[in-house]
Amino acid sequence: MKDWKELYASKLCTPDEAVKYVKDHDRIVVGGGPARPKRLMQALIDNASMFKDVKIMHGLSHGVEDYCNEEYKDNFTHESLFLSSGTRKHHSEGRVQLYPCYYYQLSDWFGSGYIPTNVLMIQVSKPDENGYCSCGLIADFIQEGVDSADIVIAQINGQMPWSDSEDCIVHISRFDHIIECDEPMPITPRSVLTDVELKIGENCATLVNDGDTIQVGIGSLPDAVCVALKNKKDLGVHTELLTDGLMDLYKCGAINNSKKSMDQGAMVTTFVMGTQELYDFVDHNPAVVLKRVKDVNHPVVIANCANMISINTCIEVDLMGQVVASSAGTRQISGSGGQVDFVRGTMMSLDGKGRSVIAITSVHEKKGQRNSRIKPLITEGSSVTVSREDVDYVVTEYGIARLSGRSLQD
Repeated sequence: MKDWKELYASKLCTPDEAVKYVKDHDRIVVGGGPARPKRLMQALIDNASMFKDVKIMHGLSHGVEDYCNEEYKDNFTHESLFLSSGTRKHHSEGRVQLYPCYYYQLSDWFGSGYIPTNVLMIQVSKPDENGYCSCGLIADFIQEGVDSADIVIAQINGQMPWSDSEDCIVHISRFDHIIECDEPMPITPRSVLTDVELKIGENCATLVNDGDTIQVGIGSLPDAVCVALKNKKDLGVHTELLTDGLMDLYKCGAINNSKKSMDQGAMVTTFVMGTQELYDFVDHNPAVVLKRVKDVNHPVVIANCANMISINTCIEVDLMGQVVASSAGTRQISGSGGQVDFVRGTMMSLDGKGRSVIAITSVHEKKGQRNSRIKPLITEGSSVTVSREDVDYVVTEYGIARLSGRSLQD
């Protein structure tokens, strides 16, 4: 084998040169969230006239989604695994195809070739002294994607944090083409929490015991829960997403992962998203372990976590207990993501102590209008995320309702 530095040099090209390896009708799978290679995405758009009917598949994205525009409808089709703010409008206008899925499924979808991948585009760190790169903020299906793709194009970013977790590590010999860039990771600012959200956080915190292993979702309500957990002791983390709120709990000592039944001593996650402070915290931190999504989100894995509690949010809940988290009527907002993975995993808990919490403000206020989010029936056209059979606790600013084991009349 060539010296890795020679091999690296032989694969190095410009973004415009890299996208020339994409053929008409190919499917490009793009790393989601912090693995999203923006320079390569921009190169696809800049060279759009070269392509016909190229499919671009990814989940969470952070900008450079112009390939969804009407002007590129003959060049690209976006296949979405999870809608983001930049792709929702295009979905509502019929230019985005949504794939309903649970997050844990993606490892097998790509690993088995069930969804064929012609080209994989990801973002990774600079190589170390042995030629290994780290996708230091995300593991999800990186390994399966690299193994199954016909062509792998890597964007090397000097600002990508480093994780030693084996599911994040890829040797440059597994890349077919390489481009270089140096740009900041996508930042998600901390939420500005309202009094109502802080009250909901306090209510949720009453359901968390010292020594529990926790999962929290994305958004202001999970952030408010983290604020309310600062006086807890010996908490552990097994979560799809590692957030600033969880980092704060680790720094103040509430999280030490000492009581976990699995991966004791480590915060386990499949991706990281937040502020630069969080990314600096994760960089070269052995206390943070990133694993592929099937080893984090699979309900059977979660069921094996002792004293597990999941806390997520939603858009609305009806009086039958049906939870809507990804759509507002027929308007698709996001996707199921990993919410149901954790709801079902906690309810299947082998120690019988798993709990699932859906946190929601009782009222949605917008443009001077106040609308209840607890409804007799879900809004017509909405897709149910958590079924009434799976729902456990629902928490608002007014209190806690446990729906599991209750009749519809109750």
